[in-house]
Amino acid sequence: MTTLVIHEAADAPIRALAYGNVNEPATVVSPDTPLPVLSGSQLVWSAGFSAVGSSVLDSRFNAPRVGTGVTYNQGSGSLNILSGTTINAEFLAKSIESFSGSMRMRFTATLSQRIANNNFAILLADAISDNAAYNIINATTVDITVPSHGFNATMVGQFALLGGITGAAGVPGRYAIASIPDTNTIRFTVSGWPASGTGTLCLFGRNYVRDLFTGTTATNVAVDAQRNGWATGDTTATINTTASPGVLIANELTGRDVFFSDALRATSTTPTFTTRASRYENIPDQTVELFVFIWSFNGTVAPASTTTLTLGHIAVESFPNNPVYIQGFRAQGATNPIPATIQSGTVTTVSTVTTLTGGGAAEDAAAGTNPLTVGGVVRDAAAPTTLVTGDAARLTMSRGAAAIVKPYSVAEAGWNGSLLLTTTTATALVVAAAAGLKRHLTAIQAINTGAAAVDLIILDGATERWRLTLPINVPVSIEFPTELITTAATALNVNLSAVSTGVRVNGQGYTSA
Repeated sequence: MTTLVIHEAADAPIRALAYGNVNEPATVVSPDTPLPVLSGSQLVWSAGFSAVGSSVLDSRFNAPRVGTGVTYNQGSGSLNILSGTTINAEFLAKSIESFSGSMRMRFTATLSQRIANNNFAILLADAISDNAAYNIINATTVDITVPSHGFNATMVGQFALLGGITGAAGVPGRYAIASIPDTNTIRFTVSGWPASGTGTLCLFGRNYVRDLFTGTTATNVAVDAQRNGWATGDTTATINTTASPGVLIANELTGRDVFFSDALRATSTTPTFTTRASRYENIPDQTVELFVFIWSFNGTVAPASTTTLTLGHIAVESFPNNPVYIQGFRAQGATNPIPATIQSGTVTTVSTVTTLTGGGAAEDAAAGTNPLTVGGVVRDAAAPTTLVTGDAARLTMSRGAAAIVKPYSVAEAGWNGSLLLTTTTATALVVAAAAGLKRHLTAIQAINTGAAAVDLIILDGATERWRLTLPINVPVSIEFPTELITTAATALNVNLSAVSTGVRVNGQGYTSA
């Protein structure tokens, strides 16, 4: 049994009619009677092109309109359309079944080449007339006869598609309505047509979602949507190649927007669709009946050679689009965000996935907030030389995954030096470090074995940093809690204030930025 809800005047109660099949009487359900909730199932329409033969087309399509030099066939589960090399020659086929509301169209396409003056389009579009007579008024004006068309002067300027042209050498394409001469005639402004002639054509696509393979780049498709004759304009989307094995295209119509996605035509263990473009306006209304069109049309200049379009399948999946609203749940926004707790280093939202590794700031990059430290890094050398105040830095770990607690730095960054001084010539206790690195002195030991007291001098290159008088034969050992530091890439030198028969000096420290 199905329930039909009828809304009457604003102040009237809601009534519902419950009905089964045509042989069952309808009954009125009280406003207090709970109404059943019906879920719509997914409906899939699919053309697999399984029949084999020349000039064979899947039975889900009407007989195609085929121009001079164009041929088609089905084989190996695919439809093959050969463009030929005649100017403006077409192949145009329309599905028998129509679709409306929310849906997804998917198809696979492989093109033998991409050359100029070859155009191939797969569309969901409305049909105005499948076999309309036309009369060419002049090279820029064409009258199309559509009995009781329902068009009026407010539609002047809107666009529709003219294709499947027979008779005169008309140019297929998207054209604007010029005027409405009468209730049976729609006049279009065209380009490139002959000055006179008659014939028939298919008038369609006042509303459409279109994938157009045009131009010479194998990884491009022009996509767009049109509503009531108005479109945003093609977006050239970069996709997987249309060369073998081909590309799988998906057009998602949600009723509110359209998304254009694709994947390589190959077996995969994981979903591989990538969204390439979208439309949020100028999209067909949900009530418009849309048909699947397959359209091949050459340009006004003859293509250099024949191109083959191979379609592996075309499928349309219709599904209900039922937004869910939680009563009493307050609206969300920047000023009223949903509370959230981060349980790990990854944050996931409905529309965007953002990965936070650690605290969201890489090492040696400025951190705007306190970094979230979740581990450390094993080091066998000094930390990056470009660390500055405010940078994020990882903990230093040993190869055994233990946090390094050794003062100052890792063992691999340490140094020690030993020498005997006898003259007043500065001598390097430790040579200059590499660019960007400094020598840090944390301890020094010295003994004066000469005949007289003498000063021991520590220098940053040639600049004195520390001095101490050494008595005779008295060992001196000093640690520097705040280490002595050289300029980057500069030697740590030692010297005596006077000539001596011998002063033994030992020093230890580490290298760092």
